[in-house]
Amino acid sequence: MSGKVISPFLTLPVELVYRVLDHLKLITIFVSCRNVCTRLDTIIDTYQRYQTLTKLNFSRQTFNGQKMQRLCYTLQNNTIITELDLSRNIIDCQSAQYLAAVLQTNHTITILNLSQNHIESRGAQYIANMLRINQTLIELQLSENNINSNGMQYLAEALENNKSLRRLSLLYTPIGERGLEYLANALKINKTLRELELSHNGLDGGGGQHIGNILRYNNTLIELSSTNNPIHPNGVKYIADGLAVNNTLVTLHLGYNGIDCQGVMCLVEALEKNHTLTTLIIPGTGIHADGAQYVADALQNNNTLTMLNLSSNPIRNQGVQYLAKALENNTTLTTLYIIAISMGVEGVNALTSGLRNNRGLKILNLEKSGMETDGVQYLCNALQYNHTLTTLNIGVNRFGPDPMQNLSNALIYNTTLTTISLVLNWIGPTGAQYLAKALETNSTLTTLILTLNGIGVEGAKHIANTLVHNKSLTTLDLASNKIGTEGTRYIANALLNNKTLKTLSFGNNDIGLEGAKCLVNALLSNETLAMLKFSERDASADGSQYLDDMSLYLTANVTWSK
Repeated sequence: MSGKVISPFLTLPVELVYRVLDHLKLITIFVSCRNVCTRLDTIIDTYQRYQTLTKLNFSRQTFNGQKMQRLCYTLQNNTIITELDLSRNIIDCQSAQYLAAVLQTNHTITILNLSQNHIESRGAQYIANMLRINQTLIELQLSENNINSNGMQYLAEALENNKSLRRLSLLYTPIGERGLEYLANALKINKTLRELELSHNGLDGGGGQHIGNILRYNNTLIELSSTNNPIHPNGVKYIADGLAVNNTLVTLHLGYNGIDCQGVMCLVEALEKNHTLTTLIIPGTGIHADGAQYVADALQNNNTLTMLNLSSNPIRNQGVQYLAKALENNTTLTTLYIIAISMGVEGVNALTSGLRNNRGLKILNLEKSGMETDGVQYLCNALQYNHTLTTLNIGVNRFGPDPMQNLSNALIYNTTLTTISLVLNWIGPTGAQYLAKALETNSTLTTLILTLNGIGVEGAKHIANTLVHNKSLTTLDLASNKIGTEGTRYIANALLNNKTLKTLSFGNNDIGLEGAKCLVNALLSNETLAMLKFSERDASADGSQYLDDMSLYLTANVTWSK
Protein backbone atom coordinates (compact mmCIF):
# COMPACT_ATOMS: atom_id res chain seq x y z
CA MET A 1 0.00 0.00 0.00
CA SER A 2 1.41 3.37 -1.00
CA GLY A 3 2.22 5.82 1.79
CA LYS A 4 1.54 8.82 -0.46
CA VAL A 5 -1.16 11.17 0.87
CA ILE A 6 -3.43 12.67 -1.79
CA SER A 7 -4.93 16.07 -0.96
CA PRO A 8 -8.76 16.00 -1.10
CA PHE A 9 -8.62 19.11 -3.29
CA LEU A 10 -7.04 17.06 -6.04
CA THR A 11 -10.14 14.88 -6.30
CA LEU A 12 -13.10 16.99 -5.17
CA PRO A 13 -15.57 17.96 -7.93
CA VAL A 14 -15.14 21.55 -9.13
CA GLU A 15 -18.63 22.60 -8.00
CA LEU A 16 -17.92 21.37 -4.49
CA VAL A 17 -14.68 23.35 -4.38
CA TYR A 18 -16.68 26.41 -5.47
CA ARG A 19 -19.01 25.90 -2.51
CA VAL A 20 -16.03 25.71 -0.15
CA LEU A 21 -14.66 28.93 -1.63
CA ASP A 22 -18.06 30.57 -1.11
CA HIS A 23 -17.48 30.37 2.63
CA LEU A 24 -13.95 31.79 2.58
CA LYS A 25 -13.03 35.44 2.78
CA LEU A 26 -11.41 36.87 -0.33
CA ILE A 27 -8.24 37.59 1.60
CA THR A 28 -7.98 33.88 2.47
CA ILE A 29 -8.53 32.83 -1.12
CA PHE A 30 -6.02 35.32 -2.44
CA VAL A 31 -3.22 34.80 0.10
CA SER A 32 -3.65 31.22 1.35
CA CYS A 33 -5.33 29.27 -1.46
CA ARG A 34 -3.37 30.48 -4.46
CA ASN A 35 -0.20 28.64 -5.51
CA VAL A 36 -1.07 25.58 -3.43
CA CYS A 37 -1.43 23.27 -6.43
CA THR A 38 -2.05 23.65 -10.14
CA ARG A 39 -5.57 22.22 -10.02
CA LEU A 40 -6.70 24.57 -7.25
CA ASP A 41 -5.22 27.53 -9.11
CA THR A 42 -7.15 26.50 -12.22
CA ILE A 43 -10.40 26.22 -10.27
CA ILE A 44 -9.89 29.59 -8.57
CA ASP A 45 -9.19 31.17 -11.96
CA THR A 46 -12.69 30.16 -13.07
CA TYR A 47 -14.37 31.03 -9.76
CA GLN A 48 -16.81 33.91 -10.26
CA ARG A 49 -15.87 35.93 -7.15
CA TYR A 50 -12.21 35.74 -8.10
CA GLN A 51 -12.77 36.60 -11.76
CA THR A 52 -14.55 39.83 -10.85
CA LEU A 53 -12.06 40.77 -8.12
CA THR A 54 -10.42 43.99 -9.30
CA LYS A 55 -10.11 45.76 -5.94
CA LEU A 56 -8.29 44.27 -2.95
CA ASN A 57 -8.95 45.97 0.38
CA PHE A 58 -6.50 44.40 2.82
CA SER A 59 -6.45 47.33 5.24
CA ARG A 60 -5.70 46.42 8.88
CA GLN A 61 -4.82 42.79 8.10
CA THR A 62 -1.31 42.83 9.63
CA PHE A 63 0.48 42.26 6.34
CA ASN A 64 4.18 41.95 7.01
CA GLY A 65 6.97 39.44 6.68
CA GLN A 66 5.87 36.06 5.32
CA LYS A 67 2.29 37.15 4.79
CA MET A 68 3.51 39.97 2.55
CA GLN A 69 5.77 37.54 0.70
CA ARG A 70 2.80 35.26 -0.03
CA LEU A 71 0.76 38.19 -1.27
CA CYS A 72 3.57 39.37 -3.52
CA TYR A 73 4.06 35.86 -4.88
CA THR A 74 0.39 35.77 -5.89
CA LEU A 75 0.55 39.26 -7.40
CA GLN A 76 3.39 38.22 -9.68
CA ASN A 77 1.07 36.45 -12.09
CA ASN A 78 -2.17 38.30 -11.35
CA THR A 79 -3.63 40.29 -14.24
CA ILE A 80 -6.98 41.18 -12.64
CA ILE A 81 -6.28 43.40 -9.62
CA THR A 82 -6.22 47.12 -10.40
CA GLU A 83 -6.55 48.60 -6.89
CA LEU A 84 -4.62 47.45 -3.81
CA ASP A 85 -5.24 48.87 -0.33
CA LEU A 86 -2.60 47.85 2.22
CA SER A 87 -3.09 50.73 4.65
CA ARG A 88 -2.68 50.22 8.42
CA ASN A 89 -0.68 47.02 8.17
CA ILE A 90 2.58 47.70 10.03
CA ILE A 91 4.41 47.23 6.72
CA ASP A 92 8.12 47.88 7.28
CA CYS A 93 10.87 48.71 4.80
CA GLN A 94 11.58 45.00 4.14
CA SER A 95 7.97 44.32 3.19
CA ALA A 96 7.99 47.48 1.09
CA GLN A 97 10.97 46.01 -0.75
CA TYR A 98 9.03 42.80 -1.53
CA LEU A 99 6.09 44.80 -2.86
CA ALA A 100 8.23 47.23 -4.85
CA ALA A 101 10.00 44.35 -6.58
CA VAL A 102 6.69 42.86 -7.72
CA LEU A 103 5.32 46.19 -8.92
CA GLN A 104 8.31 46.73 -11.17
CA THR A 105 6.85 44.11 -13.49
CA ASN A 106 3.14 44.32 -12.65
CA HIS A 107 1.12 45.97 -15.43
CA THR A 108 -2.39 46.03 -13.96
CA ILE A 109 -2.30 47.70 -10.52
CA THR A 110 -3.08 51.39 -10.98
CA ILE A 111 -3.93 52.45 -7.40
CA LEU A 112 -1.78 51.61 -4.36
CA ASN A 113 -2.55 52.70 -0.79
CA LEU A 114 0.29 52.24 1.70
CA SER A 115 -0.91 54.84 4.21
CA GLN A 116 -0.32 54.42 7.94
CA ASN A 117 2.49 51.89 7.77
CA HIS A 118 6.14 51.88 8.85
CA ILE A 119 8.03 51.92 5.56
CA GLU A 120 10.03 55.05 6.55
CA SER A 121 12.69 56.57 4.30
CA ARG A 122 14.42 53.27 3.52
CA GLY A 123 11.14 51.82 2.31
CA ALA A 124 10.50 55.02 0.35
CA GLN A 125 13.75 54.35 -1.50
CA TYR A 126 12.43 50.96 -2.66
CA ILE A 127 9.15 52.55 -3.73
CA ALA A 128 11.08 55.25 -5.59
CA ASN A 129 13.14 52.64 -7.46
CA MET A 130 9.88 50.99 -8.48
CA LEU A 131 8.48 54.30 -9.75
CA ARG A 132 11.45 54.67 -12.10
CA ILE A 133 10.42 51.45 -13.86
CA ASN A 134 6.67 51.06 -13.33
CA GLN A 135 4.58 52.93 -15.90
CA THR A 136 1.17 51.65 -14.80
CA LEU A 137 0.62 53.10 -11.32
CA ILE A 138 -1.46 56.29 -11.44
CA GLU A 139 -2.22 56.82 -7.72
CA LEU A 140 0.08 56.36 -4.73
CA GLN A 141 -0.80 57.06 -1.09
CA LEU A 142 2.16 57.18 1.31
CA SER A 143 0.65 59.18 4.17
CA GLU A 144 1.79 58.54 7.76
CA ASN A 145 4.87 56.47 7.01
CA ASN A 146 7.48 58.58 8.81
CA ILE A 147 9.19 59.49 5.55
CA ASN A 148 11.64 62.35 6.16
CA SER A 149 13.47 64.65 3.77
CA ASN A 150 15.86 61.87 2.71
CA GLY A 151 12.95 59.65 1.72
CA MET A 152 11.36 62.58 -0.10
CA GLN A 153 14.58 63.08 -2.05
CA TYR A 154 14.39 59.49 -3.35
CA LEU A 155 10.75 59.95 -4.34
CA ALA A 156 11.38 63.35 -5.93
CA GLU A 157 14.19 61.99 -8.11
CA ALA A 158 11.89 59.18 -9.23
CA LEU A 159 9.16 61.67 -10.11
CA GLU A 160 11.52 63.38 -12.53
CA ASN A 161 11.45 60.23 -14.68
CA ASN A 162 8.05 58.70 -13.93
CA LYS A 163 5.50 59.12 -16.72
CA SER A 164 2.38 57.51 -15.23
CA LEU A 165 1.69 58.74 -11.67
CA ARG A 166 -1.26 61.14 -11.55
CA ARG A 167 -1.96 61.43 -7.81
CA LEU A 168 0.41 61.48 -4.81
CA SER A 169 -0.69 61.73 -1.17
CA LEU A 170 1.82 62.64 1.56
CA LEU A 171 -0.32 63.50 4.58
CA TYR A 172 1.37 63.48 8.00
CA THR A 173 4.73 62.91 6.34
CA PRO A 174 7.56 64.87 8.04
CA ILE A 175 9.44 65.82 4.88
CA GLY A 176 10.14 69.33 6.21
CA GLU A 177 11.06 72.32 4.12
CA ARG A 178 14.06 70.57 2.59
CA GLY A 179 11.87 67.69 1.44
CA LEU A 180 9.31 70.12 0.05
CA GLU A 181 12.10 71.84 -1.89
CA TYR A 182 13.12 68.48 -3.42
CA LEU A 183 9.51 67.93 -4.43
CA ALA A 184 9.11 71.42 -5.89
CA ASN A 185 12.25 70.99 -7.99
CA ALA A 186 11.04 67.62 -9.27
CA LEU A 187 7.72 69.12 -10.31
CA LYS A 188 9.54 71.59 -12.54
CA ILE A 189 10.41 68.53 -14.64
CA ASN A 190 7.51 66.13 -14.06
CA LYS A 191 4.74 66.49 -16.64
CA THR A 192 2.22 63.87 -15.51
CA LEU A 193 1.31 64.45 -11.84
CA ARG A 194 -2.17 65.97 -11.61
CA GLU A 195 -3.01 65.88 -7.88
CA LEU A 196 -0.70 66.52 -4.93
CA GLU A 197 -1.88 66.21 -1.33
CA LEU A 198 0.24 67.57 1.53
CA SER A 199 -0.62 68.04 5.21
CA HIS A 200 1.23 68.14 8.55
CA ASN A 201 4.60 67.98 6.81
CA GLY A 202 6.78 69.45 9.53
CA LEU A 203 7.00 72.91 8.01
CA ASP A 204 7.77 75.85 10.29
CA GLY A 205 6.40 78.61 8.10
CA GLY A 206 8.87 78.82 5.23
CA GLY A 207 7.23 76.35 2.89
CA GLY A 208 5.20 79.02 1.10
CA GLN A 209 8.09 79.81 -1.22
CA HIS A 210 8.29 76.19 -2.41
CA ILE A 211 4.50 75.97 -2.87
CA GLY A 212 4.73 79.19 -4.86
CA ASN A 213 7.46 77.70 -7.05
CA ILE A 214 5.29 74.66 -7.74
CA LEU A 215 2.49 76.96 -8.90
CA ARG A 216 4.84 79.11 -10.95
CA TYR A 217 6.83 76.44 -12.79
CA ASN A 218 4.57 73.38 -12.98
CA ASN A 219 2.04 73.31 -15.81
CA THR A 220 0.30 69.99 -15.20
CA LEU A 221 -1.01 70.01 -11.60
CA ILE A 222 -4.75 70.61 -11.46
CA GLU A 223 -5.26 69.99 -7.71
CA LEU A 224 -2.91 71.12 -4.94
CA SER A 225 -3.65 70.69 -1.26
CA SER A 226 -1.31 71.89 1.49
CA THR A 227 -3.12 71.99 4.83
CA ASN A 228 -1.94 72.33 8.41
CA ASN A 229 1.40 73.61 7.14
CA PRO A 230 2.03 77.03 8.74
CA ILE A 231 2.88 79.70 6.19
CA HIS A 232 4.58 83.02 6.96
CA PRO A 233 2.96 86.16 5.50
CA ASN A 234 5.77 86.41 2.94
CA GLY A 235 5.12 82.79 2.04
CA VAL A 236 1.52 83.59 1.16
CA LYS A 237 2.84 86.30 -1.15
CA TYR A 238 4.93 83.67 -2.97
CA ILE A 239 1.87 81.45 -3.33
CA ALA A 240 -0.25 84.33 -4.61
CA ASP A 241 2.43 85.35 -7.12
CA GLY A 242 2.62 81.77 -8.38
CA LEU A 243 -1.16 81.53 -8.61
CA ALA A 244 -1.33 84.75 -10.62
CA VAL A 245 0.74 83.26 -13.46
CA ASN A 246 -0.50 79.66 -13.20
CA ASN A 247 -2.88 78.58 -15.96
CA THR A 248 -3.60 74.94 -15.11
CA LEU A 249 -4.54 74.65 -11.42
CA VAL A 250 -8.24 74.07 -10.84
CA THR A 251 -8.35 73.36 -7.08
CA LEU A 252 -6.30 74.99 -4.31
CA HIS A 253 -6.68 73.90 -0.67
CA LEU A 254 -4.76 75.97 1.91
CA GLY A 255 -6.77 75.24 5.03
CA TYR A 256 -5.49 75.65 8.58
CA ASN A 257 -2.27 77.39 7.57
CA GLY A 258 -2.70 80.62 9.52
CA ILE A 259 -2.63 82.83 6.45
CA ASP A 260 -5.01 85.41 8.08
CA CYS A 261 -6.82 88.34 6.43
CA GLN A 262 -3.70 89.83 4.86
CA GLY A 263 -2.89 86.53 3.22
CA VAL A 264 -6.44 86.20 1.92
CA MET A 265 -6.14 89.65 0.37
CA CYS A 266 -3.02 88.49 -1.51
CA LEU A 267 -4.86 85.42 -2.80
CA VAL A 268 -7.87 87.47 -3.86
CA GLU A 269 -5.63 89.85 -5.81
CA ALA A 270 -4.11 86.83 -7.57
CA LEU A 271 -7.60 85.69 -8.59
CA GLU A 272 -7.97 88.88 -10.61
CA LYS A 273 -5.25 87.56 -12.94
CA ASN A 274 -5.91 83.83 -12.65
CA HIS A 275 -8.65 82.52 -14.93
CA THR A 276 -8.49 78.76 -14.34
CA LEU A 277 -9.00 78.22 -10.59
CA THR A 278 -12.53 76.99 -9.92
CA THR A 279 -12.20 75.73 -6.33
CA LEU A 280 -10.71 77.68 -3.42
CA ILE A 281 -10.68 75.98 -0.01
CA ILE A 282 -9.39 78.07 2.90
CA PRO A 283 -11.03 76.86 6.14
CA GLY A 284 -9.51 77.58 9.53
CA THR A 285 -7.21 80.31 8.27
CA GLY A 286 -8.08 82.80 10.99
CA ILE A 287 -9.89 85.30 8.80
CA HIS A 288 -12.64 87.48 10.23
CA ALA A 289 -15.29 89.67 8.63
CA ASP A 290 -12.63 91.78 6.86
CA GLY A 291 -11.26 88.70 5.12
CA ALA A 292 -14.77 87.67 4.10
CA GLN A 293 -15.21 91.15 2.62
CA TYR A 294 -12.10 90.70 0.44
CA VAL A 295 -13.48 87.40 -0.82
CA ALA A 296 -16.95 88.85 -1.38
CA ASP A 297 -15.53 91.74 -3.40
CA ALA A 298 -13.69 89.22 -5.59
CA LEU A 299 -16.91 87.27 -6.17
CA GLN A 300 -18.52 90.38 -7.61
CA ASN A 301 -16.15 90.25 -10.61
CA ASN A 302 -14.76 86.70 -10.71
CA ASN A 303 -16.27 84.51 -13.43
CA THR A 304 -14.37 81.26 -12.87
CA LEU A 305 -14.69 80.31 -9.18
CA THR A 306 -17.44 77.71 -8.73
CA MET A 307 -16.62 76.35 -5.25
CA LEU A 308 -15.65 78.34 -2.13
CA ASN A 309 -14.98 76.96 1.35
CA LEU A 310 -14.58 79.46 4.20
CA SER A 311 -15.48 77.06 7.03
CA SER A 312 -14.15 77.36 10.58
CA ASN A 313 -13.41 81.05 10.18
CA PRO A 314 -15.07 83.46 12.67
CA ILE A 315 -16.58 85.68 9.97
CA ARG A 316 -19.84 85.89 11.98
CA ASN A 317 -22.88 87.90 10.90
CA GLN A 318 -20.94 90.75 9.29
CA GLY A 319 -18.89 88.40 7.12
CA VAL A 320 -22.00 86.50 6.03
CA GLN A 321 -23.65 89.78 5.08
CA TYR A 322 -20.75 90.59 2.75
CA LEU A 323 -20.99 87.14 1.14
CA ALA A 324 -24.77 87.33 0.83
CA LYS A 325 -24.52 90.64 -1.00
CA ALA A 326 -22.05 89.09 -3.44
CA LEU A 327 -24.40 86.14 -4.04
CA GLU A 328 -27.07 88.50 -5.33
CA ASN A 329 -24.90 89.31 -8.35
CA ASN A 330 -22.60 86.31 -8.76
CA THR A 331 -23.83 83.70 -11.25
CA THR A 332 -20.86 81.31 -11.39
CA LEU A 333 -20.44 80.12 -7.78
CA THR A 334 -22.29 76.82 -7.41
CA THR A 335 -20.96 75.53 -4.06
CA LEU A 336 -20.50 77.43 -0.79
CA TYR A 337 -19.24 75.91 2.47
CA ILE A 338 -19.47 78.15 5.53
CA ILE A 339 -19.38 75.54 8.29
CA ALA A 340 -18.76 76.60 11.90
CA ILE A 341 -18.75 80.38 11.34
CA SER A 342 -20.77 81.50 14.41
CA MET A 343 -23.67 82.93 12.43
CA GLY A 344 -26.72 84.36 14.17
CA VAL A 345 -30.17 85.44 13.02
CA GLU A 346 -28.83 88.59 11.32
CA GLY A 347 -26.47 86.52 9.21
CA VAL A 348 -29.21 84.07 8.25
CA ASN A 349 -31.50 86.95 7.27
CA ALA A 350 -28.84 88.37 4.97
CA LEU A 351 -28.15 84.94 3.50
CA THR A 352 -31.81 84.26 2.77
CA SER A 353 -32.02 87.59 0.96
CA GLY A 354 -29.06 86.60 -1.16
CA LEU A 355 -30.58 83.20 -1.92
CA ARG A 356 -33.84 84.76 -3.12
CA ASN A 357 -31.98 86.65 -5.83
CA ASN A 358 -29.18 84.18 -6.57
CA ARG A 359 -29.46 82.12 -9.74
CA GLY A 360 -26.33 79.97 -9.56
CA LEU A 361 -25.75 78.41 -6.12
CA LYS A 362 -26.61 74.72 -6.01
CA ILE A 363 -24.85 73.40 -2.88
CA LEU A 364 -24.93 75.20 0.48
CA ASN A 365 -23.32 73.77 3.62
CA LEU A 366 -24.18 75.52 6.89
CA GLU A 367 -23.26 72.70 9.26
CA LYS A 368 -22.36 73.82 12.79
CA SER A 369 -22.94 77.42 11.76
CA GLY A 370 -24.63 78.36 15.03
CA MET A 371 -28.11 78.92 13.60
CA GLU A 372 -30.87 79.12 16.16
CA THR A 373 -34.52 78.17 15.71
CA ASP A 374 -35.58 81.54 14.27
CA GLY A 375 -32.71 81.58 11.81
CA VAL A 376 -33.50 78.11 10.51
CA GLN A 377 -37.14 79.09 10.08
CA TYR A 378 -36.12 82.11 7.97
CA LEU A 379 -33.87 79.92 5.84
CA CYS A 380 -36.56 77.28 5.30
CA ASN A 381 -39.09 79.93 4.30
CA ALA A 382 -36.62 81.25 1.71
CA LEU A 383 -36.45 77.79 0.13
CA GLN A 384 -39.99 78.27 -1.15
CA TYR A 385 -38.69 80.98 -3.48
CA ASN A 386 -35.26 79.61 -4.40
CA HIS A 387 -35.23 77.53 -7.58
CA THR A 388 -31.53 76.66 -7.97
CA LEU A 389 -30.36 75.07 -4.69
CA THR A 390 -30.14 71.27 -4.94
CA THR A 391 -28.18 70.34 -1.78
CA LEU A 392 -28.61 71.83 1.70
CA ASN A 393 -26.67 70.80 4.81
CA ILE A 394 -27.88 72.36 8.05
CA GLY A 395 -26.68 69.57 10.32
CA VAL A 396 -25.26 69.89 13.85
CA ASN A 397 -27.21 73.03 14.71
CA ARG A 398 -29.36 71.40 17.41
CA PHE A 399 -32.42 73.53 16.71
CA GLY A 400 -35.07 70.97 17.70
CA PRO A 401 -38.37 70.02 16.02
CA ASP A 402 -40.06 73.41 15.49
CA PRO A 403 -38.22 74.49 12.29
CA MET A 404 -39.16 71.18 10.68
CA GLN A 405 -42.66 72.52 10.14
CA ASN A 406 -41.18 75.37 8.08
CA LEU A 407 -38.97 72.94 6.16
CA SER A 408 -41.97 70.71 5.55
CA ASN A 409 -43.92 73.62 4.07
CA ALA A 410 -40.94 74.57 1.90
CA LEU A 411 -40.61 71.03 0.52
CA ILE A 412 -44.21 71.10 -0.63
CA TYR A 413 -43.42 74.01 -2.97
CA ASN A 414 -39.69 73.56 -3.64
CA THR A 415 -38.98 71.50 -6.76
CA THR A 416 -35.18 71.68 -6.95
CA LEU A 417 -33.79 70.37 -3.64
CA THR A 418 -32.57 66.79 -4.01
CA THR A 419 -30.42 66.39 -0.87
CA ILE A 420 -30.94 67.55 2.72
CA SER A 421 -28.69 66.75 5.69
CA LEU A 422 -30.14 67.26 9.18
CA VAL A 423 -27.55 65.40 11.27
CA LEU A 424 -27.69 66.00 15.03
CA ASN A 425 -30.48 68.54 15.15
CA TRP A 426 -32.64 66.83 17.79
CA ILE A 427 -35.77 66.99 15.64
CA GLY A 428 -37.29 64.03 17.52
CA PRO A 429 -40.46 62.18 16.49
CA THR A 430 -42.35 65.45 15.99
CA GLY A 431 -39.81 66.74 13.49
CA ALA A 432 -39.85 63.38 11.72
CA GLN A 433 -43.63 63.64 11.45
CA TYR A 434 -43.40 67.06 9.79
CA LEU A 435 -40.85 65.76 7.29
CA ALA A 436 -42.83 62.61 6.56
CA LYS A 437 -45.89 64.69 5.76
CA ALA A 438 -43.96 66.74 3.20
CA LEU A 439 -42.42 63.66 1.59
CA GLU A 440 -45.86 62.29 0.80
CA THR A 441 -46.19 64.96 -1.90
CA ASN A 442 -42.58 66.01 -2.62
CA SER A 443 -41.26 64.24 -5.71
CA THR A 444 -37.75 65.70 -6.08
CA LEU A 445 -35.91 64.93 -2.82
CA THR A 446 -33.70 61.86 -3.34
CA THR A 447 -31.38 61.94 -0.29
CA LEU A 448 -32.38 62.54 3.34
CA ILE A 449 -29.83 62.28 6.16
CA LEU A 450 -31.33 62.11 9.66
CA THR A 451 -28.47 60.67 11.72
CA LEU A 452 -28.52 61.38 15.47
CA ASN A 453 -31.93 62.99 15.74
CA GLY A 454 -33.63 60.82 18.35
CA ILE A 455 -36.69 60.13 16.21
CA GLY A 456 -37.36 56.90 18.13
CA VAL A 457 -40.08 54.36 17.39
CA GLU A 458 -42.74 56.98 16.63
CA GLY A 459 -40.49 58.85 14.23
CA ALA A 460 -39.59 55.59 12.48
CA LYS A 461 -43.30 54.86 12.11
CA HIS A 462 -43.88 58.22 10.37
CA ILE A 463 -40.90 57.71 8.05
CA ALA A 464 -42.06 54.17 7.27
CA ASN A 465 -45.52 55.39 6.28
CA THR A 466 -43.86 57.83 3.90
CA LEU A 467 -41.68 55.13 2.33
CA VAL A 468 -44.80 53.27 1.27
CA HIS A 469 -46.00 56.21 -0.84
CA ASN A 470 -42.86 58.20 -1.71
CA LYS A 471 -41.48 57.55 -5.21
CA SER A 472 -38.35 59.73 -5.23
CA LEU A 473 -36.23 58.98 -2.14
CA THR A 474 -33.26 56.76 -3.04
CA THR A 475 -30.94 57.33 -0.04
CA LEU A 476 -32.05 57.44 3.60
CA ASP A 477 -29.80 57.67 6.66
CA LEU A 478 -31.51 56.75 9.95
CA ALA A 479 -28.40 55.78 11.93
CA SER A 480 -28.25 56.43 15.68
CA ASN A 481 -31.92 57.27 16.20
CA LYS A 482 -32.98 54.91 19.01
CA ILE A 483 -35.34 53.11 16.66
CA GLY A 484 -35.09 49.72 18.35
CA THR A 485 -36.80 46.48 17.34
CA GLU A 486 -40.30 47.93 17.06
CA GLY A 487 -39.21 50.85 14.89
CA THR A 488 -37.19 48.48 12.72
CA ARG A 489 -40.32 46.42 12.14
CA TYR A 490 -42.10 49.51 10.75
CA ILE A 491 -39.22 50.27 8.39
CA ALA A 492 -38.96 46.63 7.29
CA ASN A 493 -42.68 46.46 6.49
CA ALA A 494 -42.35 49.62 4.41
CA LEU A 495 -39.48 48.06 2.45
CA LEU A 496 -41.82 45.28 1.34
CA ASN A 497 -43.68 47.84 -0.77
CA ASN A 498 -41.08 50.51 -1.51
CA LYS A 499 -39.64 50.32 -5.04
CA THR A 500 -37.26 53.30 -5.10
CA LEU A 501 -34.98 53.28 -2.02
CA LYS A 502 -31.49 52.04 -2.93
CA THR A 503 -29.36 52.89 0.13
CA LEU A 504 -30.40 52.66 3.78
CA SER A 505 -28.05 53.50 6.68
CA PHE A 506 -29.35 51.94 9.86
CA GLY A 507 -26.42 51.53 12.25
CA ASN A 508 -26.48 51.96 16.03
CA ASN A 509 -30.22 51.53 16.49
CA ASP A 510 -30.32 48.51 18.82
CA ILE A 511 -32.44 46.55 16.36
CA GLY A 512 -32.00 43.22 18.14
CA LEU A 513 -32.31 39.77 16.62
CA GLU A 514 -36.02 40.18 15.87
CA GLY A 515 -35.40 43.48 14.12
CA ALA A 516 -32.68 41.88 12.04
CA LYS A 517 -35.03 39.07 11.02
CA CYS A 518 -37.65 41.62 9.97
CA LEU A 519 -35.08 43.38 7.79
CA VAL A 520 -33.90 40.14 6.21
CA ASN A 521 -37.46 39.05 5.43
CA ALA A 522 -38.13 42.41 3.82
CA LEU A 523 -34.93 42.34 1.79
CA LEU A 524 -35.67 38.86 0.49
CA SER A 525 -38.68 40.43 -1.24
CA ASN A 526 -37.33 43.91 -1.96
CA GLU A 527 -35.41 43.98 -5.25
CA THR A 528 -34.39 47.65 -5.37
CA LEU A 529 -32.42 48.24 -2.15
CA ALA A 530 -28.77 47.80 -3.12
CA MET A 531 -26.97 48.89 0.07
CA LEU A 532 -27.76 48.38 3.76
CA LYS A 533 -25.22 50.09 6.02
CA PHE A 534 -24.39 49.39 9.65
CA SER A 535 -21.58 50.60 11.88
CA GLU A 536 -18.79 48.50 13.36
CA ARG A 537 -20.27 49.15 16.80
CA ASP A 538 -23.22 46.98 15.78
CA ALA A 539 -21.04 44.08 14.69
CA SER A 540 -21.06 42.20 18.01
CA ALA A 541 -24.84 42.28 18.44
CA ASP A 542 -26.88 39.15 17.78
CA GLY A 543 -29.04 40.88 15.19
CA SER A 544 -26.05 42.21 13.31
CA GLN A 545 -24.41 38.79 13.31
CA TYR A 546 -27.59 37.33 11.88
CA LEU A 547 -27.60 39.98 9.15
CA ASP A 548 -23.97 39.27 8.37
CA ASP A 549 -24.67 35.54 8.13
CA MET A 550 -27.70 36.07 5.90
CA SER A 551 -26.03 38.62 3.64
CA LEU A 552 -25.01 35.89 1.17
CA TYR A 553 -28.68 35.37 0.35
CA LEU A 554 -29.59 39.04 -0.11
CA THR A 555 -29.40 41.13 -3.25
CA ALA A 556 -28.59 44.15 -1.08
CA ASN A 557 -24.96 44.59 -0.07
CA VAL A 558 -24.69 44.68 3.74
CA THR A 559 -21.71 46.82 4.78
CA TRP A 560 -20.08 47.73 8.08
CA SER A 561 -18.58 51.21 8.17
CA LYS A 562 -16.32 52.77 10.80
